[in-house]
Amino acid sequence: MSIDEHMKPRINASILPNYVGKNVSLLGIAKNVDNSGNFFTLTTSDNKDVKVMLQEPVNQLVSGLTEVYGTVKSPNSVICDEYVVIPQEVAANFNMSLYQKALEYTQRCSNLYIQGGNIED
Repeated sequence: MSIDEHMKPRINASILPNYVGKNVSLLGIAKNVDNSGNFFTLTTSDNKDVKVMLQEPVNQLVSGLTEVYGTVKSPNSVICDEYVVIPQEVAANFNMSLYQKALEYTQRCSNLYIQGGNIED
């Protein structure tokens, strides 16, 4: 089993094109769930929109601070494996601009930010 299958680097929309076909983690503000519940828009920490395509229609409200885990399908879309809507009492204290700075540092210093480890069969 490859470590790449289990890695989910934290990224934003600006660097999404570098991860086509790979698993990622995106954090942002969910909005605009389509009427069928098959996709929604996630505005990431760099204020750019990503289309999040769901494997099954949503059965709950998806809005506000949300983390998405999935596979990058195209430079502006992700096929969602799972998502977590962050509770409002937690989201109220979240600083998106600091999160964006942290992402910038992890990208700039990727050799210092380990995003995986050994996986044993």
